[in-house]
Amino acid sequence: MIYRNNSLCGILHRLTDYVRKGISRLAGNFSTSMNGASQRGGMEGVCVSLTANQRTCLLLLVVAVVSYYLIMDITLYHRLQAVDLVTEKKVPGQSWSPFHPLSVKLILQDPTTHYVLTPMSEYFNEITHFSEVFYFISPNMITFTHLFLAFVSMRFIVSDSLTSRRIGCLIYEVRSFLDAFDGTVYRAHAANKNYMSHHSELGFWIDSTSDTIGGAALMFGVVFCLWWKHQPRKEINPLPWTTDDKNANLIDHSCEKHDTRTFKHYSKKFIFWRCFCYGSLIGLSSAVWDQTMWSYTDVFMANMKTPELVKLQSEALHSSTTSLLFWSWRMLEGQALVHYILLAIITDKIWEFLRFVQYLGFVVLGLLTFSSYYHLSQLKHLLQLVPVEIPSPAVFGS
Repeated sequence: MIYRNNSLCGILHRLTDYVRKGISRLAGNFSTSMNGASQRGGMEGVCVSLTANQRTCLLLLVVAVVSYYLIMDITLYHRLQAVDLVTEKKVPGQSWSPFHPLSVKLILQDPTTHYVLTPMSEYFNEITHFSEVFYFISPNMITFTHLFLAFVSMRFIVSDSLTSRRIGCLIYEVRSFLDAFDGTVYRAHAANKNYMSHHSELGFWIDSTSDTIGGAALMFGVVFCLWWKHQPRKEINPLPWTTDDKNANLIDHSCEKHDTRTFKHYSKKFIFWRCFCYGSLIGLSSAVWDQTMWSYTDVFMANMKTPELVKLQSEALHSSTTSLLFWSWRMLEGQALVHYILLAIITDKIWEFLRFVQYLGFVVLGLLTFSSYYHLSQLKHLLQLVPVEIPSPAVFGS
C-alpha cells in the first residue's frame, strides 16, 4: 500500500511538473514579467511591469468581460419579464440557449457558469455529439475526472511562482467546465431536458460530494500556499509592548534602503482560521442557495389551480423585488465565491481578499437569506389564500 501511494504521488508530481514547464514555455517573456510583478504588489505590480500596449489590451479585456456579463444580465431580465416559468419547456431539436428554456435554477446560477461554462459545454456537445459518440462515458466518470483535476490544481496553487498559481486557477476552471459538462451529458440522456437538479438521482449526490471535496482541495491549496510559500505579514508598531502579538511572530527588519519598518508573519493558526471562514462561507452559501432555489421553484414553477393564482404568480415573478433577490443570489452562489477566490489568486491578492470578506461575507449572506425567506413566506401565504386583488407593492416591490 505504501509503495502504491508513493508511485501515485510520484506520477502526480511528474505530471504537474510537465504541465507547468509546457505552459511556462508557451507563456515566455510575458510569464517572466508577471512573476516580477508579483514581487511588487499584486495587480499594481502587474500594471507597472506591462508595456503600454499590454496594459491597453488588459484593460480592454476587463471592459469586454464586464460588458458581456452586463449585456447578458440585461437580456436575461427582459427575457424573464416576458415568460412564464411553468410553461417553459425545451423544444426537441432546438439549439441550447442561456435564455431558453428558463428555470429557477438557471436564473440563480452565477454569471460565469450561466454565460460561459454551461454554454461551452452545451455547444461542445452539440457540435461534437459527444454524448452520442462516447455513449459509454457516464456523467459520473466525468465527475470523478474533475475531482482529480481539483487536486492537480491544488498542487499548482501551492507554489512560489505566481505563474504556477495562475496555471492552477486555469486547471480549476477546466474542472468547473467538466462540472458543467457532466450535467450536459446527463440531460442529453434524460427524459427531462430542463436545467434542474434531481435530488432523487445517485449522480446528484456524487456530483455534490465531488464539488465539496474539490472546493476543499482548493481552499487547502490556498492554506498551504500561505503557510509555506507566500506567508502574509503585517507592519507593527516598533514600541516594545507591541512585540507580543498572539496572531504573529516577529521577523527581522526590512533590509531595503531607508526602510526601518518592522513586520510580523501571521501565525499558521490565524491563517488557517481566515481560510476556514471563507471555505465555510462557500459551503454555507451553497447549502442555503440550494434550499432557496427549491423554495422559489415550488412557488414559480408550480401549476396554479385558479386564474387568480396564476395572475398573482406572474406578478410576483415579474416584480422588482424578485429580480433583485435573484440577482443577489447569482452574486453569492457558492460557485461565484469560488470564482472570486480564483480571481484573488490570479491577481496575487489572496490575503487582502480573505481579510475583506472574512466576516462581511457572513453578514451579507445572512441578510440575503433572511430577505429571501421573508419574501418566500409572503408569497406562499398569498398563494394559499387565493386573493383576487392585486398584491401590494410592499410585498413585491412593483
